[in-house]
Amino acid sequence: MPVQAAVEEPIRLSTSQAETGRPDYYPWFDWLRLLLACVVLFGHEGIIGWRNAGNFAVQVFFALSGWLIGGQLVVLPRRELPRFYFNRALRIWGPYFLAVSILTATSLAHDHITKTWAEIVFYDFASVFNLFGQGLAQYKKAMPLDGTGGHFWSVNAEEQFYLLAPLILVLIPSRYGRRVITWVCIALVAWTARGYASIAFGVLAAVLVNRYGDFYTHRISRIASGLIVALSIVGFIKHVDYDLIAPACALSLVLLLAIRGKRHPGGALAGGISYPLYLNAWIAVFTVNAIFKHFGFQSVVVHETLVLILSILLATLLYWFFDRQLLARRKQLYSRRIAKVTMFVAYGTVTLGIVGGLILLSRR
Repeated sequence: MPVQAAVEEPIRLSTSQAETGRPDYYPWFDWLRLLLACVVLFGHEGIIGWRNAGNFAVQVFFALSGWLIGGQLVVLPRRELPRFYFNRALRIWGPYFLAVSILTATSLAHDHITKTWAEIVFYDFASVFNLFGQGLAQYKKAMPLDGTGGHFWSVNAEEQFYLLAPLILVLIPSRYGRRVITWVCIALVAWTARGYASIAFGVLAAVLVNRYGDFYTHRISRIASGLIVALSIVGFIKHVDYDLIAPACALSLVLLLAIRGKRHPGGALAGGISYPLYLNAWIAVFTVNAIFKHFGFQSVVVHETLVLILSILLATLLYWFFDRQLLARRKQLYSRRIAKVTMFVAYGTVTLGIVGGLILLSRR
């Protein structure tokens, strides 16, 4: 998920649908997630020539997350907030902390442990790598497995979004937190500051739907979204300011694919494996690299084919035997007390990470 991990359940409710209990499903999002995870993988591998390929995939993940999660929160009653955190924890935390633990354990067996190494691991587990870890890029050699976990920054950004968005959309009175102008301002500030504007754009679109209905399904809206995507591609080719146009392009792509339909088993699997694929593709890369080094193979085509096959196989196993099992037991595991503890742990962990990061930053 990048990005997400951008990596969310493709369900959202409008005001009227929340009353009837009828969910909406967007089957194209499942295939989009898998495609984005593969783009990130091959972007990191250097196979895709465009240097912003991986980052743009993450921006689409962010827009998708803002759209879907924003759509849930904009109609969520306050009493249901603990359940929201509980569901997010099972969906995001379990696979994430498993991935961080695997990376850390592997690194302990291969790397020289330094203060910088320990600092990075702390940021990973405290979900604040995006706030403090990227400033240590010059110390890449001291990071776990030579900076292999650098992609965790996008998952941390998603987790922080889950903590901040409910404060605005649920806890603040709706006449302020759910107003279109509020999110227009937030989106403009994020866009100007080049800070997670794709997420803010996604939430803004969800707030607009809640206020005005499904504007994105109208013919003129789809034409406008397609035009924005086309012009953005031209802008990317012409090297126009990437940070300026990427959020608008990402959201427009999401809105174009926001087509209601039935869930397809193949699509559900594709969407399900996208998150573990994004988190753990490095394992396949390391494995194939070791095999090629041992046998002296040199074919790039064979190398990347094996990386893709092994990555998808590993992601499928992790999804089927870990992610899916957690989600299947969600109702059994849930209690309001556990959900409240989850909220406390979520805010407490990130707060600890921010305080610790500021202390470490002051000592550099």
